[in-house]
Amino acid sequence: MSAKEGTGGGRRGRPRRGPDPDRVQEIVDAAAEIILTKGYSATSIQDIADSVGILKGSLYHYVRTKEDFLYRIIKDVYDEALTDIARVTDMEAPPLERLAAFIHAHITFAAKHLVAYTIQVREFDRLSPDRREEIRQGGENYVEALQRILEDGQGTGDVDASLDPRLTAVVITGSLNSMTRWYQPGGSLAPEQLADVYASFIISSVASSEAADGAGGLEKLRVAFRGIAPGS
Repeated sequence: MSAKEGTGGGRRGRPRRGPDPDRVQEIVDAAAEIILTKGYSATSIQDIADSVGILKGSLYHYVRTKEDFLYRIIKDVYDEALTDIARVTDMEAPPLERLAAFIHAHITFAAKHLVAYTIQVREFDRLSPDRREEIRQGGENYVEALQRILEDGQGTGDVDASLDPRLTAVVITGSLNSMTRWYQPGGSLAPEQLADVYASFIISSVASSEAADGAGGLEKLRVAFRGIAPGS
């Protein structure tokens, strides 16, 4: 029986497979390192091809444009961050404890994914409008999760009632993201210690006077939420 005979005369052979996921991730990681170093505008497809030792034309087996790399880098880190922060929103804990856990989750995640997170902060506006809008919705979900914590805190009297929870959530998120401008792995503070610094500063800034008094004063409030992470 020939290869064309048998099941309706169709041609048989190996099933067609897509790109190897491990190879794709290797190429995306290499692209991220180059974009971080050179900037998106100065990075070329040839740079990425050279870094992984393949022909420039072969990269189009994985992507259609250079922007596809940027989209994959930013989208992946956004999706993983949202999954990570969901552990905070699922916590059954008082609002200030959840706020400390949110801050801890953000700082330790950003430190662990520093290359992709820095690219997300620096190069987001380089994406096409449709892709920016898609990812912006993920960022909105992130801010809304923080806003709900602050609103819960105002409901319990732990967060200053005079604060606008939406604006405060935006300001806190901006402060947390600013670490990508200066943080370097291997510095004097481990990510968990840096998270404690941020948590102390932010919580003491948003807490109500009643919450501070209940903790025994502002200084004690600053240290009361150290080491609080999702699942701790």
